[in-house]
Amino acid sequence: MMKKSVHIYQFVTVIIFLTLIILPVLQDTTQIFTLQKLEGENRSIAKMPTVNLNQLDVFPAQFTSFYNDNFPFRAFFFKFDYRILFKKSPVQQVIIGKNKWLFSGTKEAKLYQGETLFSEEDVTLIVNNLERRMKKYGELGIEFYFVIAPTTFEIYPEHLPSYFLRANETLTDKVCKQLQNTDIKFVYLKEELINNKTEGQLYCKLDNHWNELGSYFACKAILELIKEDFPEIPLYASTDFEWLPEYKKTGNLVNMLNDNFKAIFDEEVSFQVKLKDSCRSWYEVAKAGYPCIEGFPYPWIYEVTGETHDNELPNILIIRDSYFSFVIPFIYNSFSRSVSIFDSWNYKENMDIVLQEKPKIVLLVIYEPHIINLLNE
Repeated sequence: MMKKSVHIYQFVTVIIFLTLIILPVLQDTTQIFTLQKLEGENRSIAKMPTVNLNQLDVFPAQFTSFYNDNFPFRAFFFKFDYRILFKKSPVQQVIIGKNKWLFSGTKEAKLYQGETLFSEEDVTLIVNNLERRMKKYGELGIEFYFVIAPTTFEIYPEHLPSYFLRANETLTDKVCKQLQNTDIKFVYLKEELINNKTEGQLYCKLDNHWNELGSYFACKAILELIKEDFPEIPLYASTDFEWLPEYKKTGNLVNMLNDNFKAIFDEEVSFQVKLKDSCRSWYEVAKAGYPCIEGFPYPWIYEVTGETHDNELPNILIIRDSYFSFVIPFIYNSFSRSVSIFDSWNYKENMDIVLQEKPKIVLLVIYEPHIINLLNE
């Protein structure tokens, strides 16, 4: 009886195998099925190559690319393999995690798993560069603060695929350990954000940035650090703001996927945030017009300048990246004048701007995978 069952299993396996081989050829020649095309891919699909008798050596590779992109059941197998069976991203830069969370599969993943290439000398050089910067600002009477924004990996590791394991010590860990032996005033926002996860979702599920609620708690931790030297700056509660919800299915990670994969994911909430009229509020003013770095892809946000009506408060210059964008509506309320510079992920001293603005405070906010950029001082 057992032997008969084995024969039946083998027979069925052969039939399935032959069907999988023959069916695409049959569809190609007869068009017996009406098949859905795979829409929304952010790349050009390979075209049928022409036969050049003088260059036949390139034809096999060209035809392989064409057939891979135009395989009759390609859309179906994309849906079946990834959406239903494996839930594996077709894009190397995107990791599909548990509970429909997306993670960046590039520098963030390498940092978390301990694959970022650096040496102990690199860590020391990064810290020395920050100390040198603090000293230069200090000679001008400026207080310097350094803030590290954590990745989604650090705040929501429970949503990562099971095979993703954190390194015992990341580059961020090593930098923070050395910073503790200096006079640099800094905060790594990981602990603050983890402690406030019970307040709601703090990071975008479809993007590699924190959301508005996460930005609020990041701002709170930054202001608490600065208030140790400037107790006069106001610290607002979340209830001081109006939170106007919006629902959308967008984000820099989900936008890398084609339409078939996007269908897996749900809309998530984001907020328009506005300080209530009963509280002090900042307003955007004309930019100083600092020259943008050549080649910077977002020149319209290179400089963001705002002021409040309280000239008794200190002014601040912020050197930042895209992670700080959501923080601006919160933190600008606490200073007389605020200027933030997104200097194309270079995180330079920007002494020309410092000398013109004459801030009381310089704040450097950096997304942790970019810490390595501080080597290029």
